Amino acid sequence: MRRALLVPLALAFLLGTARADHQQDNLRPLTAADLCPPVAYAYVDDEEQEDLAVALDEQLDRYATLYGVPYGDPKTCTVAQIFTLDAFKGRDGRMLYALDLSVQAVKPTRLTVGAHTFEASALELWSTSGYGSVSNVEGLADMAVDSVREYYEELALAWKATHRR
Repeated sequence: MRRALLVPLALAFLLGTARADHQQDNLRPLTAADLCPPVAYAYVDDEEQEDLAVALDEQLDRYATLYGVPYGDPKTCTVAQIFTLDAFKGRDGRMLYALDLSVQAVKPTRLTVGAHTFEASALELWSTSGYGSVSNVEGLADMAVDSVREYYEELALAWKATHRR
């Protein structure tokens, strides 16, 4: 049984690395003016948690400054940085959650693939995500605030790898 799990696990690590490199290249043509200030959204049982989102926004701004990821004017930027927490209470009473940090086009984007041209909405250029569980809502808030650093650090490393001075 363990041997059967080893091959898919090894492939997951290899595919994850390839995905990260490919996504990193998507950041290359962007400038600081293209990036919108990072923003967070938090939902628990499909209800928006504004206080938690504000706490997450503060952490995102803190790490954008700490890691030197510049961003442009919210009125003219073209690429959103979005951190999302989506959680719900499981059958066992634990809070199950999914976290996602993505960089995506703000407006629909015209794409040409071969001879076909089409418009794509919310085109995702880069992302990282994870999931897990915590014992209660308070633990969920603490975990989310703590996770911002890890997720934003990953974006900062990808940004800096494509925007060396």
